[in-house]
Amino acid sequence: MAEERQRVPLLEYLVARMRLPWYVASGIIAIILLLLLLLAAYLDGPLAERLDWGHLRGPLLPLTIVVYVLIIYPLMGRLRDRTLLSLMPLLDSSNSGRELVVKVFSTRKRWEIVAVLTGIVLGILLTLPWLWVNRPLAFYAAVIDILMFGILGLIVYESMKGTLRLSRLFKRHIKVDIFTTSQLVPVANWSLGIAIAFLGGICISIAFQTVDSLLQIPTMGFYAILILVALIVFFFSMWSTHTAIVRAKKVELTIISNKLDHGFRELREKNTQTSTQNPDNVNSAIAAWATYEQRVQQVSEWPYDARIVRRLAASVLVPGIVYLLKLLLGINI
Repeated sequence: MAEERQRVPLLEYLVARMRLPWYVASGIIAIILLLLLLLAAYLDGPLAERLDWGHLRGPLLPLTIVVYVLIIYPLMGRLRDRTLLSLMPLLDSSNSGRELVVKVFSTRKRWEIVAVLTGIVLGILLTLPWLWVNRPLAFYAAVIDILMFGILGLIVYESMKGTLRLSRLFKRHIKVDIFTTSQLVPVANWSLGIAIAFLGGICISIAFQTVDSLLQIPTMGFYAILILVALIVFFFSMWSTHTAIVRAKKVELTIISNKLDHGFRELREKNTQTSTQNPDNVNSAIAAWATYEQRVQQVSEWPYDARIVRRLAASVLVPGIVYLLKLLLGINI
């Protein structure tokens, strides 16, 4: 039982302690956080004054990010599980490989706690709460900021851990068949899910910015960098799969090259012999290997299809659309 708890991600474990369905528990958490925000606004002064967006925008952004993470977390878990199942048939026969694939997405609580604490420390260093926390609403904003950074630290750790362990798995225990790379599409879907989740957070952040802030050059550059990072995350999380396909193609092409060399040598020897021998069999073999070589070279070295590329492209456009809509409509939320 203790080992089973160790393998459950920390966020899953904490929500499960509420003994409620995930989204019911997430809804209760969101309501509690919102009520605490209203209480802080009430304690800060007349409630009508503190409900102005200028006062509430700051704490509402991290609150929304926390709720957003709770919403998408189960969806990411499903993509993770599908990836795990898709890799099982590709494993070698060693027990260590099968044990490792089970552990790819398992967790160790102490490292998750370290990730949360790292996020919290980073949040404190970035927000410097001691310089501006002097009223209840500011105190709430500081606490929810720290909570958001802690959860984001955990999410980043889980994503990086899965990517690094997946790389180890492909290097040591998975044999890729270059003609059945469709089995690796769940890995691409998982990578796409991580990138889309990242882009969704960017859209939320843009939506809470003021128009004046969005018109500033540093802000534009900041969001452009974040979108670029989302694309890098997509390709980086698939890099181990890409290198495995490239490695498998190189092995096949080496075999083909040796076969072709052998065939050409045999053809040359037959043509130089005094006795007449029919070289048709050798020619047929060479043609077959040459066709096979073309087929291998045409195999994509990335395990995604056109559908995944379209979804990624559409997702990248969404932050830009939100950005432009805010500027054109002049909406300050």
